[in-house]
Amino acid sequence: MPLALVRMPTYRRPDLLRRAIGTLQAQTFEDWVCEVRDDCPDASGRAMVEEIGDPRVHYVQNRPQKFMTRNLDDCFLKENPYKADYFCMLEDDNQVFPDYLARGHEICTQQGVNLCMLSQVIEHESRTPNARLGDKGIFDDVYDERTYTPEEVHLAIFGSIGVSNGALFWSRNMKGSLAVKVDTIPTLEEYLRTALISEPVYVSRERLAAWAENETSTTRNLGLDKGWLRRELDLKASITRLQRAIWGRTSPEAKDAFLAGEVLRIPRSARIEALQKAGIAANGVPGNFEPKAVLKRNAVRFVGRAHSSVDATLPRVRS
Repeated sequence: MPLALVRMPTYRRPDLLRRAIGTLQAQTFEDWVCEVRDDCPDASGRAMVEEIGDPRVHYVQNRPQKFMTRNLDDCFLKENPYKADYFCMLEDDNQVFPDYLARGHEICTQQGVNLCMLSQVIEHESRTPNARLGDKGIFDDVYDERTYTPEEVHLAIFGSIGVSNGALFWSRNMKGSLAVKVDTIPTLEEYLRTALISEPVYVSRERLAAWAENETSTTRNLGLDKGWLRRELDLKASITRLQRAIWGRTSPEAKDAFLAGEVLRIPRSARIEALQKAGIAANGVPGNFEPKAVLKRNAVRFVGRAHSSVDATLPRVRS
């Protein structure tokens, strides 16, 4: 039977770590191993892994500490000490539903792809008494259920992020790597991962996992000593830099299809707004802005600084 390797970044959330591992133990696809990558200097996750006592769960403590973005990114490296056939990443605060691994394997086999994305629902107000699962899939307003070319997926950064880390499921035969491999910043890394997709990807709209909406507890990363406004301006400047580069590499046919709404389900208003904010001129894209929009765009343009990880990643982008 094929083996699936699930990499799980964690940091001082033993209750959620137990829950995440429990969702793996409930999988209908039983041939998996899990590598818990603990970024806590005190190795606080080790006790939970030992308490669970599942021989399929392997504990790794990061030495030195990698911090959030690097620890997460390393889950996409192609190293394979377990000789696994398939891979995915499950953050400690997220969940996978019982058929997640089975459907990932089935889709790759039946659709003849090395990479697929399995839709997630959002867990709202995670870690509070009001925690609840939403009833809408994160891809509902972005993708249809079909195989997309890399170029089509890249265009999703105009109005969306494109990928979700916990939605990606891939084969060891996948070309290239989804790991950014350079220091970057939260949120931007998923945009960069979208751009790194270099072969067809099947998107499933089945809601097979849950993503926790708790941004305030997941911003632990080097460099976040900057103020909120500076971080936001730098993030937006980085996204703009990536968007302009992707648009410049996109074929005229794909641009026309995207503008006509034939590629993605992203609402026209969101697609147009993304192009405008990036300062991209295209047929049917108005050049005029509301005064408030002009101020925001100028703040990003003149104050925001694109992160170096964008230019470091661009040479690896292939359509």
